[in-house]
Amino acid sequence: MSKVSTHKRLHIIGAGMAGMIAAHAFRSYSPVILEAQNGLPHNHEAILRFRSELVSDICGIAFRPVTVRKSIYTGGQYVDRADPQLANMYSRKVVRQVVDRSIWNLEPCVRYIAPPYLPEGLAARLDISYGTPIQSVASLLDYTRLGPVVSTIPMPLMMKLIGWSDLPEFTAYPIWSVQVDFTTPQIDVHQTIYFPDPDTDYYRASLTGRRLIVEFVREPGSNFADHIADIVKIFGLDPALYVPGMPKLHRLGKIAPIDDDLRREFIYTLTREYGVYSLGRFATWQPLLLDDIVGDCDVIERLIGGESRRSRYQQSLASVRNA
Repeated sequence: MSKVSTHKRLHIIGAGMAGMIAAHAFRSYSPVILEAQNGLPHNHEAILRFRSELVSDICGIAFRPVTVRKSIYTGGQYVDRADPQLANMYSRKVVRQVVDRSIWNLEPCVRYIAPPYLPEGLAARLDISYGTPIQSVASLLDYTRLGPVVSTIPMPLMMKLIGWSDLPEFTAYPIWSVQVDFTTPQIDVHQTIYFPDPDTDYYRASLTGRRLIVEFVREPGSNFADHIADIVKIFGLDPALYVPGMPKLHRLGKIAPIDDDLRREFIYTLTREYGVYSLGRFATWQPLLLDDIVGDCDVIERLIGGESRRSRYQQSLASVRNA
């Protein structure tokens, strides 16, 4: 496969998880990450469970394979399988619409757990230019002249940046997470509980070893510590053996879909007219897992390594149509 010229460097906009994983995937292009903030965004505090070892392999950071067991807790009791009522209740609670969610699949599954220092571990091996916002089309094009540009910033921001005329209404629902660390070393299980009942603010709790992440659909009130204590008891653990953190806001926790034809048209146009490749769930505005980043980087690499401009456009169009 041909590569870009050696005097050109690939630039990645955004030092979130997607941008840093992409930088490792594109290491042969000597990538530079452009980050608007003056340090790492620290915007990912979910438990880092991956479905494969792809990210581990490209980053050179060992992940731990574990078996995750799942259950549903509703009406004060455990349920060992979902039904349409519970699944639809959960979907409405989490994304305000009725779509299939992961609550349907309660089979034990193998996952690969990243170490808690993963964001810092990724960043330590990368060239990140902090305090470098992309504030105009001119600055964006300056970087495309230096080489390929991969953007991970949210689609609404990119649309406004280039003056996209058909700006849709973007809807995103915030979520809040609370991290709980147990003080005893005698906990080493990997479990997830779904909470579909609409009268609870929390919707999912995931236990990985001695760390528990509780996710809320509404901002936890002053009594959030009581909720955490209840959840710890639901897991059958001692409430005296943990230290809860403070709620953290994830502003774009759940994104609502926009018209898919418009979404694809924008991604294609951004590549065709500006030489910018969209990567990650915010830039492409669709639900994606971090595992998907690796495969999408392979697609982008094929596009920027094409032998002709014509074949590059054809491959780009095919990629967008299949997005």
